[in-house]
Amino acid sequence: MEKYQINFKNKIRANTVTIGYTAVQTALNGQRQILFSGETVFNRQATPPLLLQSGEVALRAIEQVILSLKRQYQLVKVSFAQPQNTDILNVPKRQVFTRYLMDKQLLYSVPTHVVDGETVVDTKFEQEFRIG
Repeated sequence: MEKYQINFKNKIRANTVTIGYTAVQTALNGQRQILFSGETVFNRQATPPLLLQSGEVALRAIEQVILSLKRQYQLVKVSFAQPQNTDILNVPKRQVFTRYLMDKQLLYSVPTHVVDGETVVDTKFEQEFRIG
């Protein structure tokens, strides 16, 4: 399996929320290769607030990346920039991520293991404080 990660960045402005995401693969020599890059701009007046507050926008972006790559690619890490205002935008909870992948039949795209008959997703989730 070819391993990759998705890095998210966001910008909250008076009228819009911008979500940027890049899927990258790092070679053994440390060289990074972009596999997919996307950006979505949401008008805050037109977008249902729960879509942003729940982190569902990130889940949809992750799904888009997964479906755009060949099946041999495996998502091993998701890195979120800490939202500037969590009343407006949030990252999805790990349990919601796992359920989303199960519901969409995307478990083939992530590392998993089974504990007591339950599938556990091993993709790392991290939230980073980034300035800029």
